[in-house]
Amino acid sequence: YSLSKQSNLAGYRAALLAGDPRLVERLLTARKHLGLMLPAPVQAAMAVALRDDAHVEEQRERYRRRRDALKPALESAGFRIDRSEGGLYLWATAGEDAWDTIARLADHGILAGPGHFYGTHYPQHVRFSLTATDERIAAAAQRLRAVGRS
Repeated sequence: YSLSKQSNLAGYRAALLAGDPRLVERLLTARKHLGLMLPAPVQAAMAVALRDDAHVEEQRERYRRRRDALKPALESAGFRIDRSEGGLYLWATAGEDAWDTIARLADHGILAGPGHFYGTHYPQHVRFSLTATDERIAAAAQRLRAVGRS
């Protein structure tokens, strides 16, 4: 269960695992050896988040607003959005190698993740995060107008 996504804790890897004790034990052993132990402050934040349902809807609405601002800006700049109906990211392609897209975006002060970072399946896609602030999303949407003209 990922609180990172639900509760605006992206980057903290705030999650919990429940299930068949034999499987959970194996996963916990691997996680321990990978050095992936959650610090106490993150665990405390998780406990608070699990007791509060109101913030979940607020966070869902926040991501929807950001998606609604960024998606049309990307499409106007010539990107096609794929498999991005929900979640924290928009996956987009301009029909070229992701590194070429990344370079073009960087020229306009926009940072995204090349699909190559996430496996070999999407070499022409880039990942845009909706975890940036509303102000940064708005700035990226504005800058995308220039990308579409370049």
